[in-house]
Amino acid sequence: MRIIFAQADFGGCGFYRILQPSAFLKFVLNHEVKVAFKFAPLQELLTYDLIILQRQFNPAILEIIKVLQDNRKKIVYELDDSLWDIPSENESKKYWTSDKIVLAENIMKACDAITTSTEPLAELLRQHNKNVYVIPNYIPEVTPIPKFDSIIRIGWPGSVSHRGDFNSDIIRALKDIKKKYRQKVELVICGWIPEDLVGHVTFYEPVPPFYYLGFLNELRLHIGIIPCAENKFNECKSNLKFLEYSITKTATIASAIYPYVHTITEDSGILIKNGSYQEWFESIDRLIQDADLRNRLANSAYEFVKNNYLISKNITRIEGVYKEILAK
Repeated sequence: MRIIFAQADFGGCGFYRILQPSAFLKFVLNHEVKVAFKFAPLQELLTYDLIILQRQFNPAILEIIKVLQDNRKKIVYELDDSLWDIPSENESKKYWTSDKIVLAENIMKACDAITTSTEPLAELLRQHNKNVYVIPNYIPEVTPIPKFDSIIRIGWPGSVSHRGDFNSDIIRALKDIKKKYRQKVELVICGWIPEDLVGHVTFYEPVPPFYYLGFLNELRLHIGIIPCAENKFNECKSNLKFLEYSITKTATIASAIYPYVHTITEDSGILIKNGSYQEWFESIDRLIQDADLRNRLANSAYEFVKNNYLISKNITRIEGVYKEILAK
């Protein structure tokens, strides 16, 4: 296959949804692949079989799509967030204005297919195109670094887009855990820090996606938390944070929303069902005190992710989706 990807950003979505699969398609499966950060000229696009558009909304693309389809090229729209359900406190809300969403919808309808990361999001996208394919997020393999024995590290990495996920209950629980254990516990946050946690945690600036898993591994977290507000936007998200924690043998405590309820079992993590202060505090406290449980959850999650979610083991599934689209 000859495939060109129009990548939308240099963040995590760009890395996991475009850069990583394109590299494996090219260097492992030997397809002819190009990634473009600007929309390529029509004459160049005509030399490819499959054109994949990540989160594009430029109306000029519609005419290009028509010409490409007249020349028997297949066009795919790639999207892994619900544009229609972005919470008001999420910074992306300002970017994805209603007019941009309408433009994106028009392009989705014109494309031959849509690829996305989860079934709930696929269900939404079928309103705009009947040919929707779910390609889960996959991750590269890393060799987990042994944890420190002298201190328990509890962490969370993420951007300001998660502002609404950190309510007063989770923040108070983290503060009280630190107060209880003092120097025996270190709270670690990377990327964006809630204002109320400033002074209570070790903070690291954002890390480029290409280096992120290695950085996370170097942090040697014992426990990784995933607080998520209950809303449609989060319900459409993938289980990526669990995958990232697990491949570094970090035990996960996550809010019981769709991405994690359908991934985490009692053998691979802890689900927070009511989101209360008490439940967060007690769950974190339990894993601090019970090293055997903490290690068992981390090891089980690691094996699960290694067996099911490595890009190296799933690239042929992605290839299969693209071949199916081309065959239609």
